[in-house]
Amino acid sequence: MNSRSAVFLCVVAFLLAGCAPRSSIDAKKTGARAENGVGKNASAQQLTDRDIFGNETTLAVSEEDIQAALEEDELRVPLNSPVILVQSGSRAPEAIMQQEMSRYYTIATFSGIPDRQKTVTCNKDKNKDENQDVAAAENMNWMQALRYVAAKGHQKAIVVYQDTLQSGKYEAATKNTVWSDYKNEKLTDSVSLRYLVRFTLVDVATGGWATWSPVNYEDKVLPPLPAKKNVAETTTEQQISQLKQRTYASMVKDLVNRYQ
Repeated sequence: MNSRSAVFLCVVAFLLAGCAPRSSIDAKKTGARAENGVGKNASAQQLTDRDIFGNETTLAVSEEDIQAALEEDELRVPLNSPVILVQSGSRAPEAIMQQEMSRYYTIATFSGIPDRQKTVTCNKDKNKDENQDVAAAENMNWMQALRYVAAKGHQKAIVVYQDTLQSGKYEAATKNTVWSDYKNEKLTDSVSLRYLVRFTLVDVATGGWATWSPVNYEDKVLPPLPAKKNVAETTTEQQISQLKQRTYASMVKDLVNRYQ
């Protein structure tokens, strides 16, 4: 392989990794390395903060960085903008969420299951000899690769949501409701349900992002009808579906009001 071919392959690898010009805060990521692959368990199927934000949430941030962030343009996603929608841990977002988003935006979907087999990393290092380009492992996260995909498709923004359905039981001794993740266990009428969601909105062009959790709803589980097991299970499924529907509708309206 001649030197010209080697340079060409390095440039192609650089572009496919979605590398972008670095800001002052990005420069601090140079020394950070990606974590080792996660074991094959349930948590490996969910997007992590590192997938979405890289190591930005663990950097030593200066006062100058904060002031520079305040001077950045506010995120704006006009109505009918092309948007990529991602649900963490799912091949595609739930249909009811797609329907709500489609009322305001032109959506495309993307898998929310991260690929742990290979870390998307890239760094372009030019030596004095311009014919030598070196690809070095560095902190390039899942979101940066998705921004490249979105840019190729001329998408305006990326919306990622991480959701958790929880069941809670009231404890008279502490006068508090104790919540835990719902795992399809049998529910009684003394149990409540809530659906927690966190949104992350990312501007494709700049990489600027905002994240928030809307106010959640809590519902008491409807009492099952006696000797009607199948009916009781169907009622619970319907109640969960209605809870999600209300939550999605509220969240999307909140998104539109904030960033249109």
